[in-house]
Amino acid sequence: MAYWIAGQIADGSLDPAAGTHLIWADIAYDLGYPEELESLVHCAHNLDGWEQSWGVSFEELSREAIEAAKQFLNKLPTAEN
Repeated sequence: MAYWIAGQIADGSLDPAAGTHLIWADIAYDLGYPEELESLVHCAHNLDGWEQSWGVSFEELSREAIEAAKQFLNKLPTAEN
């Protein structure tokens, strides 16, 4: 499920804030916050709590979430023959 959501974040069909929140609240939580999802959960925390005073734009945090999703997808296990 995390790979499917990350794929949607990466291809632009799912808003990064919504997608990382789903991974954080619905997947990582149920799995005990595995290390593999740490960067996406971190992005979810940042996007969820973002304030203008942080000195970084919401758009930049969204781009970071997209990059984290792409990196997560690059770690996708391949099927063994």
